Amino acid sequence: MWKVITDNPLVSAIVAGLILAALAWIVKKLKDRSDSQRIYRFISDSEQTFRTTAAISSATHIPESRVAELAPEDKRIKRNELEKQSWRIVPET
Repeated sequence: MWKVITDNPLVSAIVAGLILAALAWIVKKLKDRSDSQRIYRFISDSEQTFRTTAAISSATHIPESRVAELAPEDKRIKRNELEKQSWRIVPET
């Protein structure tokens, strides 16, 4: 099998592309997880029940658009029903 990969430039390029795509996906997932954890920690350490996207962004140095993207994906964080740009921790049951 390695002979096919090393002898054929097209197959080599496809395999290299797949490996790079997989590595990029892994790096993105790790970064998303790290940022989500920083958002969660900030909200849980806060004395206020709800924290705005702007406050989270300012304290964690994560852009507001990224906070708005990651917060709803985290099952531990819930959006305020009345004020759409504020978040809280879901109580553990």
